Amino acid sequence: MIARRLLVDTGAWLAIFHPRDQFHQPASAYLRQLRAEHVPLLVTDLILAELHLHLVRGLGPQRAMGHLDALKSDPLVEEVFVDHELEASAVTDWLRKYDDQPFTLTDAVSFAVMRARRVSGAFTFDRHFSVAGFATVPVLAGG
Repeated sequence: MIARRLLVDTGAWLAIFHPRDQFHQPASAYLRQLRAEHVPLLVTDLILAELHLHLVRGLGPQRAMGHLDALKSDPLVEEVFVDHELEASAVTDWLRKYDDQPFTLTDAVSFAVMRARRVSGAFTFDRHFSVAGFATVPVLAGG
């Protein structure tokens, strides 16, 4: 098995849904592998909001909505909603503590979710997850 569960970041979903993305092929192949192994996938509402914005701009509102609907109805995808406590943890433990890093609030909330739920890995192409101390997958050739 690849992992017990993974957080899937915005960039990974973008790569999967956008055929011209530089990481489309490895991201799609990796998602097929995760699905074959029934690995539970986590996203936050901030990841979905960020993803929807990029998909609307890149693919148009109807296709963006179709992809959002697919994720929200996928039994392997669990959406975590940001509450005050989670946001406070993200700000205190990640944005303030690592104020020399260009982490976004979405990144910081993802890190807080991963720490709170003991998720050690993220499906992402964003190096910020490695900087924050989390494992990232997939490992790309040459990287």
